[in-house]
Amino acid sequence: MIVLKDMEKLNRSEIEALIGKIKAIVYTRVSSEIQIDNYSLESQIEICVNEAKTKFDISKDEIIVLREEAESGDNPNRPMLNYILFLLEKGLGSKVIFLHPDRLSRHLHLQQQITHKIWELGCDLHFVEFDLQKGNAESMLNYNIQGSIAQYNKAKILANTKRGRRAMVADNKIPGMNKIYGYDYDKDLNTLIENKTEKEGYSIMVKMILEGSTCSEVAEYLAIKKYLAPKGDIWYQATISRILRNETYKGIYYYGKTEVVQVSGKKKQIPKPRDEWQEIIIPQYIDEVRYKKLQKCLDDNNKNSGKPSEDYLLRSIAKCGRCGAAVSSGITTKTQSGTLKYYTCTRKAKKSYSIETGQSNSTCRGDNWRVDMIDTIIWSEVLKIINNPKELIDKILERASDASKITELQKNRDNLNKLIREKDASKARYIDLYADGFIKSKDELANKIKPVEDEIEALNKELAAISYNIHIAQESDENINVAVSILSKYQKIIKNNLKMEDKRKILRVFVDKVVLHDNKKLEIVYKFVSDDKQYESDSTNSYLDSINRQVNGG
Repeated sequence: MIVLKDMEKLNRSEIEALIGKIKAIVYTRVSSEIQIDNYSLESQIEICVNEAKTKFDISKDEIIVLREEAESGDNPNRPMLNYILFLLEKGLGSKVIFLHPDRLSRHLHLQQQITHKIWELGCDLHFVEFDLQKGNAESMLNYNIQGSIAQYNKAKILANTKRGRRAMVADNKIPGMNKIYGYDYDKDLNTLIENKTEKEGYSIMVKMILEGSTCSEVAEYLAIKKYLAPKGDIWYQATISRILRNETYKGIYYYGKTEVVQVSGKKKQIPKPRDEWQEIIIPQYIDEVRYKKLQKCLDDNNKNSGKPSEDYLLRSIAKCGRCGAAVSSGITTKTQSGTLKYYTCTRKAKKSYSIETGQSNSTCRGDNWRVDMIDTIIWSEVLKIINNPKELIDKILERASDASKITELQKNRDNLNKLIREKDASKARYIDLYADGFIKSKDELANKIKPVEDEIEALNKELAAISYNIHIAQESDENINVAVSILSKYQKIIKNNLKMEDKRKILRVFVDKVVLHDNKKLEIVYKFVSDDKQYESDSTNSYLDSINRQVNGG
């Protein structure tokens, strides 16, 4: 039995190998991680597979199971629900089995739509807990009535849930939340209660900052004294700052700080006006006067800590070859000839301390890079493109001009567009679940959405590169000359004495990212290259000796 969950898919060869072998697809769904419908995925699978065996003589080896977690029943863009239709179109299975019609959908119109799509593909639809007969008018009437009841019940559950939460807040209770350092959530009282050990840790933080310590020094002290960190066994400098900036410790927890609204047909989470926040009284750890003094000390620490320099070429496009994190220019050293700036991985600069040992942890280790040398190399490569654009365009055209290449690129583009739509739908689903109350807090929503947004960003970059290559591949020599003409404008611009910001704007037209590797190798990834081969500067080697001789800052 093949079981696919979340966004798992079969590849082309796997699908071809299963044609004629798979007889049924079993679809299972739960509404959220916190169940409201009393169906677990495991129980659905067990019941449906047993139904296939006893009623239709279908063995486990002839079944594909699709698991859909945390998916709203009225969402038409569920990945695994759409995947049912895809597999049926490819010839895998002739029967789809659900436990109950509400696993298909709790919305009548969507239920009818999917039902007819399955039938139009010449396949059967079977429910373990409902007798659906396609040609029976009375059965179809009952099916539609059941769909209407499911839709009504869901709306009523959500209305009751929201009403219940409002009532809890009015009674000075908190309807579920993420952990806040210093407090425990009492499930019986539905409120925050004092955590004595963590309260002591918070008091130490406040006292040390008011006495002139930095957040980094506080993190090191708590680690040495073996105070447990909020997550894991490491105290981060940023964790201290985040806790001390939180006004909850003044004795008021604010509920309903955000809301979900429709913007251009899409749901979006926005902050609510402060006067609409609902106050819930909790144990107080700091008064207003002391809190304001604390914030001023934190602000003064930030002013004195220094900020990354703005005067560097690769701002926002430099990446670390060790860990893939962003690279910025913030480290400097003083020499006889003046101050030298360095590119360094942002993870390397993060300060954290292990509990018990108090030793500082570096998330990423490695050498730093001289800003003046790296900027000179990268800018010289951009100038080569601007001063001789046709040679590079001809190479790209030669690589992508044949018809088979264009067809493959177009296919890749279509697949990427489909993936992006699925990711957008997945993001919308999480917002729906937050709006409906199944995702309890803004932090929980952000944790679910962030990985999806990162995937969408990466897919869009890849899509832009492929789309550009298709465009170039389909253009004639005449249009290439037009492109050369446009680039000639840059040739005039670069003759002027450009500011750093102007150079950055020009650089971003051509370069997607620059990767700084440990072996002093520079990797320049251009926006107009769509295959796996990344353009690497031929001139890098000519600078290699000088780069190896540079002094590593810090």
